[in-house]
Amino acid sequence: MTKVYFKFFARNLLTFLIPMLVPLLVLGTLSTFLISQYITKEINNNNMNLLKQTKGNIELIFNELDTLNLHIVASALQFTNLKNMMTKEFPEPVDYDQLASLKNFIDSPSIGKPYIDSIYIYLNNDRKRFISSTTGGLVELNDFYDSDWYSSYQSHPLDELMWAESRPVIRPTTGQSTVQTNVITMFRRISVAADNDGIIVLNVKPDYITQSLNELDTLQGQSIFILDRDNNVIFRNHPDYKLTAEDAETIYRTDSSFFSMKINGETQVLNKLASAKYQWTFLSSVPSDSLYVIPNGLKLTTLVLLIISFAIGTMLAYWLTRKNYSNLKAIVTILDFAKSGRPLPPLPRYSKDVFGYILQNTLNHFIEHNFLKVQLSERKYLLQTLEFEALHAQINPHFLFNTLETLNWKASKLTGGPNDMTDIIENLSDILRYSLEGGSGMVSLQTEINQTLPYIAILRTRYKDKFDVSWDVDDKALKYHVLKLTFQPLIENSLYHGIKEKDSFGQIRVKARVSGARLLLSVVDNGIGVTAERLAYLRTQLESSLEQSQHIGMFNTQKRLKLTYGKPFGLTIRSKLGWGTGIYIAIPID
Repeated sequence: MTKVYFKFFARNLLTFLIPMLVPLLVLGTLSTFLISQYITKEINNNNMNLLKQTKGNIELIFNELDTLNLHIVASALQFTNLKNMMTKEFPEPVDYDQLASLKNFIDSPSIGKPYIDSIYIYLNNDRKRFISSTTGGLVELNDFYDSDWYSSYQSHPLDELMWAESRPVIRPTTGQSTVQTNVITMFRRISVAADNDGIIVLNVKPDYITQSLNELDTLQGQSIFILDRDNNVIFRNHPDYKLTAEDAETIYRTDSSFFSMKINGETQVLNKLASAKYQWTFLSSVPSDSLYVIPNGLKLTTLVLLIISFAIGTMLAYWLTRKNYSNLKAIVTILDFAKSGRPLPPLPRYSKDVFGYILQNTLNHFIEHNFLKVQLSERKYLLQTLEFEALHAQINPHFLFNTLETLNWKASKLTGGPNDMTDIIENLSDILRYSLEGGSGMVSLQTEINQTLPYIAILRTRYKDKFDVSWDVDDKALKYHVLKLTFQPLIENSLYHGIKEKDSFGQIRVKARVSGARLLLSVVDNGIGVTAERLAYLRTQLESSLEQSQHIGMFNTQKRLKLTYGKPFGLTIRSKLGWGTGIYIAIPID
C-alpha cells in the first residue's frame, strides 16, 4: 500500500512540477546559452586583437634585423672589404678608418634603441673574426665572452633565413667576477661576397619586452606568453604564472586558435596566434571563472528558482495526495479482501459517490476475471504437461523401431557366434533403461553424453565403416543440465538424412560450449545436405504445431525445448547441398 501511495504522490508531483519547471528550465538554459555564446565570441575577438597588437609590436622591434640587412645590401662593397679585413693577420692603417665607419653602423642602433643589448656581424672567415657593438675593432671568437651564438649559427640549416632563441650570456665584470644576463637572440643570414656567407646577431633585452607586455590592457588574471619554436616560454607578462612543457606541447598540437584546457589545476580559455616570420607562438590565457561570471550567475539563479519551484510543487502534491488517498486506500483495501477470499468491507452508502460506483464495477470485473484467469492457467498447465509427456514418449517407440530394424538386419547376416548381437542387446538395454527411468526431466550434460554412446555403438554395428562421431565438449559445460534424449534424435537425423545417402565416409561432430548465460550445443555432419528450398520448408515446419512424418526426432526435440525453456529458445538448422547440415541449440544455463 505504501508503494501505491508513493506512485500516486509522484503522479501528482509531476502534474504540478512540469508546468512550473519546464518554462523556467527552458528560459534559463536558453538565456545562459545565448549569453555564453556572445561572451565567447567577444572574448575570442578581443583576445585575438590583443595578440595581433602584441605580435605587431614585437615584430616591429625585431625588424631592426631587416634594417641592418638592407644597409649591408646597400653597402655591399664596404662589407666585402670587411670580410677581407677579417682574413688578414693584421689590418692595414687604411682599414681602421673603414672599420670605424662600419662599427658606427651597428653601434648607433645599439645605443639609440633601449631594447637592444648588442649586435654582432660575422662574415665567414678562417680566423672566426667578427665585429661587435660592445667592443672596438675586430674580435676573435675565442677571445670573446659570448661565443654560444656561433654554435647556433653553425647548427642551423642554410635554407633557414631567420630564427630566434633565448639564451644566457655570461659577461665579465670588475676583477674576476662574472654576471649572467638573459637575452633573446635574433639571427638573420646575410649574403655579401657569396650566398649565406654571414650572419647578423641581434641580442634583445627580455625585460623590455616583458615591460611592454605588462603595459597591455588585459583582463583580470589574463596572462600573455610568447613561445619559441621549441615551445619554450621566452616572454610572459606575469612571471609567477608558470606554463609546463607538457602544457606548451598540448597547446602547440591543438589546431584550434580558441579553446579551453586545464593549466595548474584551473580551467583556462586560450587564444593562440602563430608568427611565421620568427616561428613564435603568441598565447593569451584567461581563467574561465573571470570570463563567465554572468553565465555562471544565471545558472545559479536558474538552479535556485528550480529548487523553490520544486519545493512548492512538492507541498501542493502532498496536500492533494492526502486529500484523495483515503478514497484510493478504500478501493485497494476492498480489492485485497476480494483477492484473499475474506468478507468484503461495506460499500459507501452515498448514492452520489463516484468512487462507490467505480468500486462496484471494479469488484465485479475483478472477481470474474480473477476466477477465469485461474481456470485458464490450470488448463494451460495441464495441456502443456500432457503435450510434453506425449512428445517425450513418442521418441521411445520411434527409436525402438529403428533399433529392432538394426537387430533384424544383423541377425540375417550373422553366421557365427552371438558376440555382435550380444553387444547390441546390451547397448539397447542401457538406452531403454535411461529412457524410461526418471521420467522426462533434466540430466547433466555428462550423463546425456554417456547415455548417447551406446546408441552410437548400435548405429556403428549396422553402418560399419560408414561414419564416425567426434566430441568437442568444454569441461565447464559438463555440469549443466539439458533435456534427456537431446543428442540421440539429432545424431539419428544426421545419419539417416545426411550420411546414409552419401557414398563416402561420413563425420558427425558434436560440440558443447558455455557462452555467457547460455549453453550452446551443436550436431554437425558432412552429409549430402539439403537445398535452400528444402531448408526453408524445414525451418517453417519447426515453428508449426502440426505432426510430422519425417525428421520426427528433430521436430519432437524442438517442441520439448520450447515447452521447457519458452519460445525464444529452441534449435536452428543450417545446411548446404553437398556440404552437410548443422543443428544448433541455445538454452539458458540452469
